[in-house]
Amino acid sequence: MTGGNIEMASNAFANYSLEGKTAIVTGAAGGIGSAITERLGSLGATVVLADVTDRVTDAAKEWSDKGFKTKGIKVDVTNSADVEKAAARLNEEFGAIDILVANAGISYESTTADHSDEDWRRCMSINLDGIFFCVRSFGKRMVERKRGSIVCISSIAGIKAVRPELHAGYDVSKAGVAHLCRVVGVEWAPYNVRVNAVGPGYTETEMLKKVGAAQPDVMATWINDTPMKRLLQPAEIAASVAFLASDAASGITGHVLMTDAGYSAS
Repeated sequence: MTGGNIEMASNAFANYSLEGKTAIVTGAAGGIGSAITERLGSLGATVVLADVTDRVTDAAKEWSDKGFKTKGIKVDVTNSADVEKAAARLNEEFGAIDILVANAGISYESTTADHSDEDWRRCMSINLDGIFFCVRSFGKRMVERKRGSIVCISSIAGIKAVRPELHAGYDVSKAGVAHLCRVVGVEWAPYNVRVNAVGPGYTETEMLKKVGAAQPDVMATWINDTPMKRLLQPAEIAASVAFLASDAASGITGHVLMTDAGYSAS
């Protein structure tokens, strides 16, 4: 390898570093959000954990005790005023929020005929409205500075119909997230603000394990329908998020990175 090639390779790995960057992760108190916090923090970022539950403060302290640079704040992503207030306060406190990871989300399982108005509206409120509010409030400040990276969490269910579970509200909300990232990614591209999504496959979170324990036939279908014949780990989703958030993905915007063990391609 020539000297020039060695330098290029070295720079490529350096681009994964998040040293000096400040990130906010919504839905950070547990599950995939916790794995994302760990990955961003391990790459050098200061991470603001945001969640609607009081657990977020304890979670931030636990990461801080492990040597990570973290702060916990309670934010209701369905309240646009609350999100805007958090964006203004954090940008003032840290000088800038360089990375937004919009991860907060919920799901309800129901047939379409039995899907209640309340559950539909709550799914949209958290999964789609909440992500839009975060993208708008944090993203517009990135546009002003002409730099920033936004990563939203979509799902395989937002790309194709999944089985055997039935949750139309969740599926439609996640499809909206994917297309929001395409639309805003193109709109903000001239301002050096990248907007992408990660589409996780079936991921071994505590919530998924509870479903699998209660309905082993459903778990078996998930695994059998996944080409790699296994569940994803939260750390694998976090790795995709960190890549898109980093300068290593400097040429990528408006993209949905499927991290699903081949599910969406099958």
